[in-house]
Amino acid sequence: MSKTVEEIAKATGFSITTVRFVINGQTDRYRISAKTRQAIEDYIAIHGYSINHAARSLKLARTETIGFVVPDLANAYFARLMAALEARCNERNLLLLTLASHESPELENRAITSLLERDVDGLAIAPCQSLVLPQLRSNKTRASIVAFDRGYPSWPFPAVVSDNYQGGLEMARRMLQESAGGECFFLCAHADSPSIQDRIRGFEKACAESGVDDVASRIWTDANDSPDAGRHLMRILIDELRRPPAAFMCSSLLVLEGALLQLREQMGSIDPSLLIGTFDDHAMLDLLPNRIVAVRQNEKAIAERLFERLLAPRDPAGLPGETDTVPCEVICRNF
Repeated sequence: MSKTVEEIAKATGFSITTVRFVINGQTDRYRISAKTRQAIEDYIAIHGYSINHAARSLKLARTETIGFVVPDLANAYFARLMAALEARCNERNLLLLTLASHESPELENRAITSLLERDVDGLAIAPCQSLVLPQLRSNKTRASIVAFDRGYPSWPFPAVVSDNYQGGLEMARRMLQESAGGECFFLCAHADSPSIQDRIRGFEKACAESGVDDVASRIWTDANDSPDAGRHLMRILIDELRRPPAAFMCSSLLVLEGALLQLREQMGSIDPSLLIGTFDDHAMLDLLPNRIVAVRQNEKAIAERLFERLLAPRDPAGLPGETDTVPCEVICRNF
């Protein structure tokens, strides 16, 4: 078992301070003899060295942990974002603690409370509700708090989000341009969240530019972001049209998964001429023969900006923070 500084000092007969100097590479600065350094290093080479994180946290007033609350790690975007943020944390010897809310305010509140009780140094949240917990609003903890993905106006913290409006606008423009007769439907999950609202606004703008009448009839929504939601939306769309759509776009890969499964089940196969659009992108989309327009969010850039915000000194006044908007990339396949 690895030894603590105190155990190393006791076993070697040197002071705790001397052991710390050797471990921290400060032997020359504090004139620690080569013999002493070698004795301590030899002991550590055999027995190992472990940090007493509790003592270190008390001394530095930091826990060297970052809290990360996401709606669902089954969503490829959140999984990739977590991996990118974890890589940045690893570079700074920080531990990323990830919890999922599953779009439940109760679970989200529990996750936030649990992380704050652990005195995390930073807390990143993709909120599933516009209400803010009292302990967050008062912001009396030492944690820097940053929202991401969903920039609710009522949240008095900085936010890092994708440019969902522009992404939705560019995807819808391409879909309407390429689809037969300009037909395109938008299947949206969790439509009350700010990010999805921005995507819908982009879709509406593109429809208005193309002279589409009754845009509201082109938008179909479900409360949950899941394959089941995609199945449900595609089923009612086919029933409404009495045929499969010529083109459709989805607010997430989870919704697209369900929509494709429903198409295959209800129609017997997926027509290769069907035009498909989706947030987000995934390499497996290349396996489909269809023309596909995907909007890729820049997880690496978002994680970088999120990390910078988390390490910045928190605003003791709790005033509304700035919103960092990161551009998206439109990717076209089989065109």
